[in-house]
Amino acid sequence: MARLNPSAYNKAHLLLMLVLCICSFTLIEPLETWILLIVCCATVIRFSLFMNWQKHQISMRTLNLLAILSAIVLATFGWQLGLLLGMLNLLVLASSLKLMLLAGRRDYFQLVSIQFFLIGTGLVFNQNIAFSLLYATLTIMLLLSLAFHVSPANSWSGQIKRTGMLCLQALPVAIMLFLIIPKLGPMWQMPMAKGGETGLSDKVTPGDLAQLARSSDLAFRASFDNDIPVASQRYWRALVLEDFDGKSWQTAPYRERLRQRYQRSKQRFTPQVSGPSLNYQVLSEPSDKPWLFGLDLAVTRDSKIWQGREYQLLSRFPLQSGLSYSVRSYTQSPLLPDIPALDTRLNLQLPEQGNPRTRKWVERLRQQHKQDKEFIEAISSYFTEQNFRYTLNPNPMPTDPVDQFLFEDKAGFCVHYAGAMAYALRLGGIPARMVTGYLGGEMRGDDYMSIYQYDAHAWVEWLSDQGWQRLDPTALVSPLRLEFGLQQAVEYEDSFLQGSTLRRLQQLAWVNELRLLLADMDYLWSRWILGFNRDNQEDMLKSLLGELTPVRLALAGGALVLFTAILLAIYQYKHWLAPRHKTPAYYYHKSLKLLERIELKRPGWMGPKDFNTRVQQKLPADIAHPFSEMTRCYLHSRYGKSTITGQPDLKKTMQLLLGDLKKALKKHRHAANLIDSNP
Repeated sequence: MARLNPSAYNKAHLLLMLVLCICSFTLIEPLETWILLIVCCATVIRFSLFMNWQKHQISMRTLNLLAILSAIVLATFGWQLGLLLGMLNLLVLASSLKLMLLAGRRDYFQLVSIQFFLIGTGLVFNQNIAFSLLYATLTIMLLLSLAFHVSPANSWSGQIKRTGMLCLQALPVAIMLFLIIPKLGPMWQMPMAKGGETGLSDKVTPGDLAQLARSSDLAFRASFDNDIPVASQRYWRALVLEDFDGKSWQTAPYRERLRQRYQRSKQRFTPQVSGPSLNYQVLSEPSDKPWLFGLDLAVTRDSKIWQGREYQLLSRFPLQSGLSYSVRSYTQSPLLPDIPALDTRLNLQLPEQGNPRTRKWVERLRQQHKQDKEFIEAISSYFTEQNFRYTLNPNPMPTDPVDQFLFEDKAGFCVHYAGAMAYALRLGGIPARMVTGYLGGEMRGDDYMSIYQYDAHAWVEWLSDQGWQRLDPTALVSPLRLEFGLQQAVEYEDSFLQGSTLRRLQQLAWVNELRLLLADMDYLWSRWILGFNRDNQEDMLKSLLGELTPVRLALAGGALVLFTAILLAIYQYKHWLAPRHKTPAYYYHKSLKLLERIELKRPGWMGPKDFNTRVQQKLPADIAHPFSEMTRCYLHSRYGKSTITGQPDLKKTMQLLLGDLKKALKKHRHAANLIDSNP
């Protein structure tokens, strides 16, 4: 049976439809494509009902059939998504079907509740300032929808003003709750995150970082308290790769098992530090990986971060959202091995076969250069004398990649140079490993530094008597990479960010300036809002209360409750004091009080018009007439389009009517008898 159209020109339904559609498409990454298509169908159906192009709702039989088919498809193919993403897809699917079904008041409020939950879910996946503003807008649209549902005849301007005032009144309370509510850790781990597709990997083969260097995604930001290191010294360590199988470098399995054992037994590593240091704060982007970034010998007191014995910083949990942490780096302190025998054994391991030309070449060099430094200089000289080329477009090297790189192609990215150097050092009996991370960064004045994925870099560390020494073979063939960054280093082949949007935008000065301005806003948002964690909260409370004792916290909680009560009193005082002022409502309520003296009281559920009708039926004309005029003036003041300049005349009229009502009631001293005589 076809049902009538409840959405024809219904603004509340229109806003609710827009919120569902926009919010669903902000979740395009975790949602299935066919579910987004159902959202589009529901939006089109509801919009045609709003415009009254379609006169009747879709039938219940059709909806039930669509719901059954959708549930079967989701149960069949959605199990691969995992529990949380499966539930999210199910929620959006149910919202779309409910939007098609939307008819009564119950459906409407159910859908509004689900939309608030979906907006909160969207903030889990998208937390930058642009999406946060978008979700705030969607929340206001939902509140507007509720306002139109309650008062459908009101204008857009009136509803926006009313909703805006309510939001402004709620803002101080929201800020206060944001500052004082305890910051709890995540109760679950999301199965994926935005940064899961980009970023460093714990296994690197030649060509991997070249692909990563084509990405303009932000990796992290850093702000320094004092001196800012020059570009050529910004080696941001992230991963230490000690296992080489002839083609790829990866984290040594034994090192990983050892780290897990230390973490289970809570044996923290405290490195020996000395010399000058740099203090800075890092704002890491979500990566779905645990590794973090620091310069040289970096230490941190953050309890959420684990200090690896290979001088690597690791988060205790994969970064599902941004993470802010403070670091101190000792730029001249040596990286001493924690267990020298272990570091030596791990970093001298070689595959049994492969790259025969490199093996013979290193054997000859080693026979000529017995000292380690002379041997390293001989390898370095080979890079500088053989016309090697730095490129983002190296040839594929499927077999014996080091041989092909050193003796045939002589062109590659930083991973090729670092991998070949580390392999040659190990062949020569020198412990060596590959370190991956980032080099450089884009400064924004003196405020902060942005490091993008295209700043990804790899270099070598070799073990000497003074500890691990950094050796960057890329600098031998492309010193521009260290001094001026990747863009200048590969400018000759025009391959930097080839085909990317960022490169096109950077060519327009005003667009590039706008991009940097938005980056500033996003930085402030990430630092002060997203980066406000439990440590910041404790620091804030300590600065306000001193030592955090239970008594002081209880007193602070009581003070906040009192402060909230005062805020609510400020919001509501006009309504409480309104009867004491001679407003139109004051005169109307005074007239009601006069009628209560003759036992004619207006019930709370009865409107002014209906009560006036009762008064007209029960009381004589000399009493009923002034009250009727009083009611008309009151309704005009509350719901009419009165101006501020017209208010004094209206109040004066109501004052006169109140006087007439008093005189009439005084004239009929036995008014109660009149009521009995006019049932």
